[in-house]
Amino acid sequence: MRIPSRHAERADGIGDMIACRRRAGAACLCALILAALLPAGQVRAETPRPPGIRILVVKTEAEARDAIAAYTAGTPFDRLVRERSIGPERERGGYLGRLNPASLAPAARALVSKTPRGRLTPLFRTENGFAVIQVVTAQEEQELEARARAEPEARELLQRGTQLAQAGDLEGAQPLLRRALELNPDLEDAHFNLAMIYRKQGNLEAAIAAMRQVTQLHPDDFEAQMRLGAWLFERRRYPEASEAYERAATLQMGSRDAWLKLAQAYEAAGKARAAVGAYRQAITLQAGNDPALYEAWLRAAMQAKDGPAAVAAARKFQALRPGHEGFLALGEALLLNSEAEAAVQEYQKAVALSPSSAAAHAGLGAASLRVGQAEPAAEHFLRAVQLEPQNPAHYRTLARLYEGQGRLDLAVVALRDGVSAAALSSPKLQAEVAEELAALYERAGMGREAALERLRVQSLRSP
Repeated sequence: MRIPSRHAERADGIGDMIACRRRAGAACLCALILAALLPAGQVRAETPRPPGIRILVVKTEAEARDAIAAYTAGTPFDRLVRERSIGPERERGGYLGRLNPASLAPAARALVSKTPRGRLTPLFRTENGFAVIQVVTAQEEQELEARARAEPEARELLQRGTQLAQAGDLEGAQPLLRRALELNPDLEDAHFNLAMIYRKQGNLEAAIAAMRQVTQLHPDDFEAQMRLGAWLFERRRYPEASEAYERAATLQMGSRDAWLKLAQAYEAAGKARAAVGAYRQAITLQAGNDPALYEAWLRAAMQAKDGPAAVAAARKFQALRPGHEGFLALGEALLLNSEAEAAVQEYQKAVALSPSSAAAHAGLGAASLRVGQAEPAAEHFLRAVQLEPQNPAHYRTLARLYEGQGRLDLAVVALRDGVSAAALSSPKLQAEVAEELAALYERAGMGREAALERLRVQSLRSP
């Protein structure tokens, strides 16, 4: 029994978030997995008391060896089972209880009998792929058996706690859910319900910790992965959010929301190239045409310096947003994709439509310069300066143009004006422009001015 809801964040009360969830029992799980291990016609023996075992089954030998390597590196075996095993045994971390070795197939029986407690058997084949068994330690065996005996009480506490939460008594629900987890830490729904309660109470870190327990116990829980990703994103923990959304997108490849959230997390984490691919996938799954989605795709493509993707996104965006905004977007993308002549045409349309647009003039100047039209480029850069005198980027571009023409005196004047324009900007930007001016002074043979400007840079960058 859970407190989930696909739209729980917007629900009016915690009671609106209640839902039930059923898991297969231990007996059912054991019966299913034993079909691959038991010799035909044999049944499980009552005695003697053998050690408890866990099992992991995967499709290929390479997957099995990779899992063994992860275990050797420190990943708990039960977590590996939950994340990688292909059978129903993963629900309980692969634990099958005290199986009589005599009831196992000969290959598995021989391996288990030679394996000490706390160790893994060598890899062996099954009908479904490849398997490895862990013979658990005596201490873990006792803990698991105690947990099994306490299972009915734990589930009763879970049910009562969930009912209280449904009724709005969050404070009363918490101790019951916590006690249920003391009796059985693998009660996934108790972790989930606590996470939802913590989130409702504004304790986001506790909610994240509880929901992470859910994803570790049940990595294929799409809803838990999506919620974990959203909460991590809210805390600006973008790489971790990306991991949760990656898992969610893998679980439901047709979920537009999962791919969109993944793209946004990638972009926030500075992984622009990965964001381009995720946005593209989200676009293929959208029902209509969302200009904002194409704009986001374009933004990520520009950050990733992916010219073809940028042009594709810009053309889609322009079709939905014709006019000045669309011309600018396509011009910028074409310029990135080394299609300067086509970019000139798009920027000319933008200037014609909005003569007072500094961005249009700056773009047209850059495109004109790329096709070798230096004088028209200078005119458009100067116009951008006139229209937006507080933007240091225009002065920096103009200074680079003048320097490229060998007109260092004009370049110095332009960049000095850029330093003045940056005065109201952040210290970081001021330092960048000042450092650029210092380097220009040096190239112009103005050593004294360069030294003074570098002192200014140091002052701006000092804590």
